[in-house]
Amino acid sequence: MKRGLKSIGVGAAVVASILLSSTSAQAATTGKGKSYYGCTNTVKMWRSGGTIYANAKQVCAHKMKTQRPSIALSGNNGKTFVSKIAGCKKTKTCSTPTVKLKATKKWTYRASNSGTGSFASQGTGDFWWPVNTVAHATYKYK
Repeated sequence: MKRGLKSIGVGAAVVASILLSSTSAQAATTGKGKSYYGCTNTVKMWRSGGTIYANAKQVCAHKMKTQRPSIALSGNNGKTFVSKIAGCKKTKTCSTPTVKLKATKKWTYRASNSGTGSFASQGTGDFWWPVNTVAHATYKYK
């Protein structure tokens, strides 16, 4: 009986280790900037297989005239870099397209969302948002 239970336990451990080692998706790393007039910038970054992905979102408590979230993803202190910006009119939520970079072991990846928006009427210019509204996330590929 003990021998049978021991072999079942060993078999379960082997199956568990195989399942854990074959999982390629990495839990997402997120960042959030300080809220500004009811709007918050967020960024999400994750790894799946040999690729690092990131996207950004801007969520507001009220409809904005224009929202402009931006995603910037860099690897190894800017050795690789990709960015995109989105624009949405008269909405509360706006997201960027997902960007991606090839994942290289031992590199550190950084993503940020320095999105801005306009509360003003048409024809007036946007204004700069404070630096503390920028959302940041960092991921170290081991």
